[in-house]
Amino acid sequence: MNADQRVVLKIGTTSLVTDGRLDPDKVDRLCEAVCRGIDAGLAPVVVTSGAIAIGRTRHQALSASGAVAQQVAAAVGQGLLYAALRESFAARGLETGQVLLTPHDLIGTRRGGRVRATFDEMRALGFIPIVNENDALGVRNNDVLAALLSGYLRAGLLLLLTNVPGLYDRNPLLGAPARRIGHVPNLTPAVEAMAGGAVGDGGTGGMLMKLSACWIATYSGVRTVIADTSDPGVLIAAHQGAEVGTEFAPRPVRGTPPDAGRLWRAFRAPPRGAVTCAPAGLLAIEHRQPLRRVQVTTARGRFRAGDVVDITGPDIRLLARGSIRYAADTVEFGCEPSTPLLVSSDYVRIREE
Repeated sequence: MNADQRVVLKIGTTSLVTDGRLDPDKVDRLCEAVCRGIDAGLAPVVVTSGAIAIGRTRHQALSASGAVAQQVAAAVGQGLLYAALRESFAARGLETGQVLLTPHDLIGTRRGGRVRATFDEMRALGFIPIVNENDALGVRNNDVLAALLSGYLRAGLLLLLTNVPGLYDRNPLLGAPARRIGHVPNLTPAVEAMAGGAVGDGGTGGMLMKLSACWIATYSGVRTVIADTSDPGVLIAAHQGAEVGTEFAPRPVRGTPPDAGRLWRAFRAPPRGAVTCAPAGLLAIEHRQPLRRVQVTTARGRFRAGDVVDITGPDIRLLARGSIRYAADTVEFGCEPSTPLLVSSDYVRIREE
């Protein structure tokens, strides 16, 4: 199969759910878009959100915001979500198969090989893979999962469908005039600054999380489009390069591309703060070495151990992004000078790319 035929389509909660219940019209529109893609020769993998939002309506206790309530809601809602999609595709003569994944299934070498074999066999037998984050084990984000999967499958396109027609220079849901950005040749913090979080959509994402997914996908060499779901022809249009939504160009690969694990650790969530490098820190980042406390001058933000942070130079320009090992107050007051704050496998250089 030509790699360009492989597409990963991720659809958000608001594009499937209305008032906590699956919306038949929205489900039908998604299935129509996928069917048109198949008729055009594409091999789509569908990544869905919505299980938590659906499950919350099944018991009053599941409306709580805690992690356990979300996990139980996902377990309850996942079967309802898949059953509706299976029925809608079956009405069009198409068979589906459900695949529940976590990022660790795609970044671990031993388990990853088995996952790839599953997708290959499903495609060979004519089943459409319907993928969801296995949120019953821990709630993460389906945008990021779809981005990892697009790189893992070496897809030609990642299409993120949402409730707005792409990235705007400001949040269009807040009422102020906004201009849609049609093409992003190079994702940067300045582009990120245009995005806001989720606005009452019942999901766990928002535009900032979609941009986290775009970092992962574009660094994996996958062209990415954020678009809305109103047109069932959006999959074909995005694949053909038509002007729909916002297109993010893939990064050119120089040397060895970052592995999926490194990309996930660096971009799995928007940054919660930043650390500023001294000159010795600049050299460490340049040579892909661990960044130590003695090489950092300041910490900004209220990040915790394991959060994603930006790594900047003294001019505050972004050098890299990655997962930090210590909380902000520990970085400022509790670390020995030689302590590694980020190891080389946990960050991705950005500035010179």
